[in-house]
Amino acid sequence: MSEMKGRALMESRYGPLWSGGQVVTVDGTEYDLDALMYHMGLNFEDSRAIDVAEVSAGRYVVRYYDGDDQRVVAHEFDSSFRFLNEIRAHIAEWIGDEAYFEWFRNVRVKCPADL
Repeated sequence: MSEMKGRALMESRYGPLWSGGQVVTVDGTEYDLDALMYHMGLNFEDSRAIDVAEVSAGRYVVRYYDGDDQRVVAHEFDSSFRFLNEIRAHIAEWIGDEAYFEWFRNVRVKCPADL
């Protein structure tokens, strides 16, 4: 029997993407997704917040898209914002290989000779 990974593992633990909330209360303070991403240092240029959920008492997960890595990330943390676990799954697992590679074929990367 094969072990679950990627999208299957992420959705079995946290539900489908966008099924979490847009606001969470951690240790008595309410955070919307933008404030939470900022507080955790996950608001880098290529990140896009998806959702957040309380997994169990004092244990949370925030999911976001990492554009640089082209993966959806489920980042688990506790009420002190300590990192607990992370699952990453390639975006092609949601949009399909065909759509992903079609998009990739249409992206033109500029090289120094083009500048």
